[in-house]
Amino acid sequence: MNRTKSHRKALFMNLANALFDHESIKTTDPKAMELRRVADKLITLAKRKDLHSLRLVFAFLRDKKIVRKLFSDIGDRYAAINGGYTRVVKIGRRKGDAAPMAIIELTQKKEPEKEPEKGKAKPKKETKAKEKAPKEKKEKSPAKKQAVAKEASGEEKQKRTRKPKAEKKPEETKPDEA
Repeated sequence: MNRTKSHRKALFMNLANALFDHESIKTTDPKAMELRRVADKLITLAKRKDLHSLRLVFAFLRDKKIVRKLFSDIGDRYAAINGGYTRVVKIGRRKGDAAPMAIIELTQKKEPEKEPEKGKAKPKKETKAKEKAPKEKKEKSPAKKQAVAKEASGEEKQKRTRKPKAEKKPEETKPDEA
């Protein structure tokens, strides 16, 4: 990698944090191959679920949110598997410097929650107009209730007017008393 030990450790810490957070990242091929070794060791520690392994993982990742996700979610997914937690897919060369690129991802991704898509039309249910209940109106806040009551009683809302600034009076000069 042509980096110092501390720089290499920081690089893989950041890459591992991104991998466990997003579950798939795009990076150069050599970095992805080395990250695979680091990520597999961290997942193996997470599967043990003891305090010592938790502290070892936190000492490397230094992010409580990611460590919690690794131990509670990712470690549980791979409990029945011994190895092969990540996959590296080569995707060609980068346009600018022609560096070989790859996508590294977890083999068992969490299934995303299905959200209704805005672009597609929803299937229409056939219902009669009489069966639909009218929507209930939201209750108004106390301030709005008072405003509505004043309008009903005939009181007009007072318009706020800006007061003119007080004009400065020229100070009267007093003779100095000595």
